[in-house]
Amino acid sequence: MVTDEDRTIGVTDLALFFVALCLAVFIMATNATTVLVICRTPALRTMANAYVCSLACADLVVGAVCVILAIYMLPPFRVDWFDKSEVMCSLLNGLNIGMTAVSAFNMTLIAFDRYFYIIKPYFYQRNINFRVISISITVVWIAGLVIAFLPQFIARQYPECNITNRLPAWYLFYLCTGLFLGLCAVNILLYSVILKVAIKQHSAVMAATTSVQNPKFDDNDINKKPGGTSQTISKGTMRSIKFFLTVFGCFFCCLTPMVVVLALDIYVFVPPALYRLLNVVALLNSAMNFLIYAVMNRQFRQAFLRTSPLGRLCVWACCCCRFRRSGEEGDHTSHW
Repeated sequence: MVTDEDRTIGVTDLALFFVALCLAVFIMATNATTVLVICRTPALRTMANAYVCSLACADLVVGAVCVILAIYMLPPFRVDWFDKSEVMCSLLNGLNIGMTAVSAFNMTLIAFDRYFYIIKPYFYQRNINFRVISISITVVWIAGLVIAFLPQFIARQYPECNITNRLPAWYLFYLCTGLFLGLCAVNILLYSVILKVAIKQHSAVMAATTSVQNPKFDDNDINKKPGGTSQTISKGTMRSIKFFLTVFGCFFCCLTPMVVVLALDIYVFVPPALYRLLNVVALLNSAMNFLIYAVMNRQFRQAFLRTSPLGRLCVWACCCCRFRRSGEEGDHTSHW
């Protein structure tokens, strides 16, 4: 039985509402800017950035889900809309899980792309092209959308919009949690191999530098492995490894607490407030990716400031601050 107390809006509810709403605006603005910058800058339209663009599109949908989540944070709407409507409840939970799955799939595609590019360069040059990448991204999005809209057909009747009571355990635990942990394990394994090769390459280069006077040392040995495959890793490639590894690390740190709590909630009671808080923390990942691009990729940062409306706004704001500061310094000098 719903009472007036259940519809009372508390301070925590208002705080989560404004955080989710501000997060939604920031996520949609920054990820739309990411897609715009990549599409409008020829130098950024690379095969690896196709995955970045797909990831930004998934984050853009997450921003729209944040608007629904912000409404869900307010008790009157939660009681009257989401608790009573199976469609609204399943849409919120399904899109949240589905877009997380799309992001995890894209992370794995990026890890495989970097693995083949560095470990199997000849295979990469012969077999990987925009057509293969387009097919891979399409399959990923189809799988993510199936996961997102599956709750509309498998949700159970329950008086509250509680994800663990509305959705069966096989969907939440075996499908979603198992898929997330499995993809994360694959990513960790691939990046471990890549970093091992990079460290070995760096050690070989250092050995070549210290042994340059040794006539028995063959410089070609540092660029080959037993099969004759080139294994040279340039500084640009190392920067891309660090960049994508940072993106995956942020994804893993933001999403893992939420996934673990989601699995535990099937067997033990988890306070709803904790679940909502971790949900907001998980959505922070979609806001962090743009910041990682802007900080770690100078080419993207320059294109962002040059081509996007948001970038021009940032440049204008910086110019205004500098102009005001120079005016204050001028007044201070003239006063003295």
